[in-house]
Amino acid sequence: MQGDVLSQTIREIISNPDGTSQSSESVVDAVRALFTCVLESSVDPTIIFDSKWRVLGMNTPAEDLFLPNSMETSEQLTADTLIHSQELLEFLYDGKLLTEWTVGEEKTYLPRLQLSTPTAGLTLRILILRDFTQFKKLNRNQHEFMRIVSHDLRSPLTSMLGFANMLELGLVGDLNEKQSQFVERIMSGINQMTALVENIQDAGRFDPETGFYEMMRSHCDLAEIVTRIVKNHLVPAEKQELTISVRIDDGVPIINADMNMLERAITNLVDNAIKYTPNGGTVEVSVTVQNEALIIGVHDTGYGISAENQKLLFQRHVRLPRQEHKKIKGSGLGLFIVKSVAQRHGGDAWVESEEGKGSTFYFSIPLKDANQIFPT
Repeated sequence: MQGDVLSQTIREIISNPDGTSQSSESVVDAVRALFTCVLESSVDPTIIFDSKWRVLGMNTPAEDLFLPNSMETSEQLTADTLIHSQELLEFLYDGKLLTEWTVGEEKTYLPRLQLSTPTAGLTLRILILRDFTQFKKLNRNQHEFMRIVSHDLRSPLTSMLGFANMLELGLVGDLNEKQSQFVERIMSGINQMTALVENIQDAGRFDPETGFYEMMRSHCDLAEIVTRIVKNHLVPAEKQELTISVRIDDGVPIINADMNMLERAITNLVDNAIKYTPNGGTVEVSVTVQNEALIIGVHDTGYGISAENQKLLFQRHVRLPRQEHKKIKGSGLGLFIVKSVAQRHGGDAWVESEEGKGSTFYFSIPLKDANQIFPT
């Protein structure tokens, strides 16, 4: 329908008031004017090539980028003579993946090549360079800010935890019942702050797209890791009737993975299950082998999650609004970290849940490529 309207508009442009067609030169001028208007409407550098990679037109941002200092030339420009970047030419000619193209230290673009449907023997190739320099700077500044804040928070938290531990152990004198309760609340608050700082750091470092963390692979026994985390995990006083169990399949292999990342992912899943499962419920942590992958699952008998909300769970800073969870503190980063860890190992994370019947959160580690331990 839109194409029909456009065709009619072009016919009106190239027709005389009496309905007869204008001269071929007038038609060319009219189409060129329309062509230029569309090109200049884009704020991103845009270049149109024909099937032989000859330049048919470009907008002002593209001229500023590729023809600096108002440089003019009478020769027919082509992709080769206009673009002096090998990686951008390989993107155009060979379809080589190029997620971003950086010019010097100032501009960063997201290249996109659009092919037109062949019409009257003419095929157009349209190169659009999305300028996302400001977004990248904002993202970098945000990560730097969070890194500094997290680092500056960690030192006082460590000091506070040390002194609170001394009070709890009675190293500075015996405490009465009221004082012991106060110390317990102090310890709880410090642990919550520490967990928040760690999650903020991990979310930034582990992010598959923007993270800077370099994986350090080693031999990892997931059966041992899961058992140790569950055994040492602190269960809040109000959840002492919660039952936590571990189920490990026979023959779970040792893998070549980043132990720190795996521990952080499993800890977040166990912590979430404990927080969101009512006292008296059950939590089961499992490690199984399915379809040539290790599957780590954490099942709980909590309130369950609707299908609509399940789609949002693994996004950054997402917490589901629910009356029963109103008093539960969290950053909304735990599941984002779990998915990031899985993806950095070539796997994925997902949830199976039904409202009123609990949930099971999974993440997978494929038993192939860098995750495998090959015999020497």
